[in-house]
Amino acid sequence: MIVIEGRATYERILSTLGDAEQEEVIRQIQNFLKVYPEFAQAHNDLAVIYYRIGNTLMALAHHEKAHKLDPLNITFRKNLADFYAVELDWADEAIHIYLDILKDNPFDVESLTALGTISERAGRREQANQYFARAHQLDPLAKSAREALQLIGDGTPPVRQLPPTQEVPYAPLTPPPYQPPVSPEKLHAQAIQAATEGQGQVAIELLEELVRQYPQYAVAYNDLGVLYQQAGNLQLARQHHEQAIAVAPADARFLKNLAELLAVGCKCYEDALRVYLKLLAADPRDVETLQGLAYICIETGKLDDAKTFLENILAVQPWNNDARQSLESLSEPPPSPQYRSAADLHADASRHAAENRLEEAKLLLQELVQLYPDSALGHNDLGVIRYRLGDVEGARRDYERAVELEPLNMNFKKNLADLYFTELGKVDEAIRMYLDIFREQPGDIETLQSLGLICSSVNRPDEARSFFSRALELEPWNREIQEALQQLCNA
Repeated sequence: MIVIEGRATYERILSTLGDAEQEEVIRQIQNFLKVYPEFAQAHNDLAVIYYRIGNTLMALAHHEKAHKLDPLNITFRKNLADFYAVELDWADEAIHIYLDILKDNPFDVESLTALGTISERAGRREQANQYFARAHQLDPLAKSAREALQLIGDGTPPVRQLPPTQEVPYAPLTPPPYQPPVSPEKLHAQAIQAATEGQGQVAIELLEELVRQYPQYAVAYNDLGVLYQQAGNLQLARQHHEQAIAVAPADARFLKNLAELLAVGCKCYEDALRVYLKLLAADPRDVETLQGLAYICIETGKLDDAKTFLENILAVQPWNNDARQSLESLSEPPPSPQYRSAADLHADASRHAAENRLEEAKLLLQELVQLYPDSALGHNDLGVIRYRLGDVEGARRDYERAVELEPLNMNFKKNLADLYFTELGKVDEAIRMYLDIFREQPGDIETLQSLGLICSSVNRPDEARSFFSRALELEPWNREIQEALQQLCNA
């Protein structure tokens, strides 16, 4: 529901801008992103506008943000690759992105032509020739590929101008045979088959196409929620389960799936409780509902209520050994609490983050800072995870707490300064923090480069040149800084 509302709001904002000045468009999109920070299209559009007005640093930040939020969107991938290649001269990174695109779209002439152009610019003429030749083979009328092949010299003949021919009567083309649309049941069956065969991403793509064509097909939203939960994306899982209920609010299966996700996956016990109580009102003897309520009561420490629900389960199913054992364990004196060490929690969180299981990593780090509130490392890493999940405000709180706890830790300060500049527009605060780091570590190349980039982006060229020059004194071979300084000198 959040994604759908965000798309409608964004389209409404764009329709009102018309011929507005670029600064006003930027301001409106930035305000929109404060409410919908994970709306990838807005980040992509903002990157394009920043590029037009010459703000390369902000254009890069938002191109990468759009790609991170929607990594399968081919337009965002191409935009980022082109930016890498044209503006930053990062040929290898651009080629890597375009090769990934070709894995999914092997007949994409535009990607093949771009690969040829980038390879030729990087001096890889043989590879460029192969890409251009493939593009020309797929589309002989593609002018850019044909001309590039002629310049490289592969012998592709130029297009000859034919002599005038006698005009022939117009003959309309025969339309292709009618192809009836695929039924939702067939698309759903294909998705189920893919999921059964372990092809989770294929199943997700099929279901996304299904709900695009048939937005009232509730079970597809439900299944998307299940697949996204299995993939570890709890936010998208919740959105799709809620959409299934919006389409079919009385379906007990959908309500149970959402309640279980909220309770077990998201630990949103109050939200889960509301759903389970709705189910209980409809069927007071439903064992799955009673089990869910007992679980929530145990997790929230309401043991007497948990016993009541377990007893109700046994009244319906006297043979239910799981409920009986749980009830017996609640009657035993509770063991003394055993808290995990901060090091163990941090190690597990780091492992989950490395596997891109960000929600699990966030939960562990939240537990860490709750048990050990003075852990600066825990707050810093929680800020990193929140930022990767698109929670900029949460990242700010944790970064600031980490710096408050360990004000001399330069890495924590850098994280906060970068967030101030790239996401929150607090340029002066970012510069102040980097200057503090510079005073402590005057030879830190990363700090000098960041100060140069920030000053350059806010039209302080003299200060930017000073920082870049200082960095080159320490690392004369640093090509990236050389190019940044040269760009300033040419401006």
